Amino acid sequence: MKNRFDGRLRGIPAGALHGLLRRLSAIESFRGRWESAPKPGTRILRRVRDSVASRSAAASCRIARERRPGAEPGYADALRAVFDGYASMPPTEDRLLALHAAVFRQLPEERARAGRYKSAGLHERGDRDFLSEPVALRSPGPLLIPAQMETLSAWLPSRLDGGEFHPLLVVAAYLLEFLAIRPFADGNGRVGRLLTNLLILRCGHAYLPYGSLDAAIHARRDEHHLALRRSQASRNLPRPDISPWLFAFLDTLSFQQSEANEVIARLPGEHALSANQAAVMDLAAKEGEVTNRGVASALGLPRETAKQTLNRLVSLGALRRLGAGRATRYRPREGEP
Repeated sequence: MKNRFDGRLRGIPAGALHGLLRRLSAIESFRGRWESAPKPGTRILRRVRDSVASRSAAASCRIARERRPGAEPGYADALRAVFDGYASMPPTEDRLLALHAAVFRQLPEERARAGRYKSAGLHERGDRDFLSEPVALRSPGPLLIPAQMETLSAWLPSRLDGGEFHPLLVVAAYLLEFLAIRPFADGNGRVGRLLTNLLILRCGHAYLPYGSLDAAIHARRDEHHLALRRSQASRNLPRPDISPWLFAFLDTLSFQQSEANEVIARLPGEHALSANQAAVMDLAAKEGEVTNRGVASALGLPRETAKQTLNRLVSLGALRRLGAGRATRYRPREGEP
């Protein structure tokens, strides 16, 4: 099985290699520029990460068509944990199960199967789409899943550190197989997106929390899904071609990089904020949006001072003004596309 995973990367068609290498070069070039570029202070970056986690949760649940209360907060909390602790989260099988449990932590009705591989195949759960799927796209039965996931989980670290393949291509190949196995009864896509964030961060791409990868996937979801299905259908052929998925994966990451770059570029440096401005930003982050009257009341400022502070934050690009007159309100810009 491990040789099969290697064969998919070694068998990338020659005609696709140039395009993939060009994309990898651009992605790595952005990473280098990001590492050397000046950035806002820690407090502002924290607010951006929190905002991105919330946007990502909303996008991920839209992709999954998940509307239950608790789904978005659970995903957002899991993603924040990844953003903050990825360095101490090796991508083991136990970590995978823990991510699944975290996704469903705020959904009590899922407690019995959270953090566990499915115990019944999709067709046994009454999923009518199972038998209509091509054989190449059907997930394995529940009895086969533990062994297949063990093999896949062992292959990943050996190839990330092996040097033969670019780490991002290894991550993409791993996700392709994970999403083909679909080891959980529910939440495979959401866990896959958490894994994507975790693995890319562990590959050294520290800009990831400052632009929503999940929103980038949602924006390109039709192309993303088509490329995934085409590559999954081909992956076990004698001459597999998973390049459609590799292109879609790298293009989505490039899309996310553009957002991260734009978000950081328009943020003020922490040193640029006065005490009143910093207090207003903290209040806006807590409340979601603020008004002139609300700022004056909460911070004990004269109305004219509150107005001047809000206008200055708008001109700095830290706040966005909505409405007019007495209905004017202000929202943080961090994490917006």
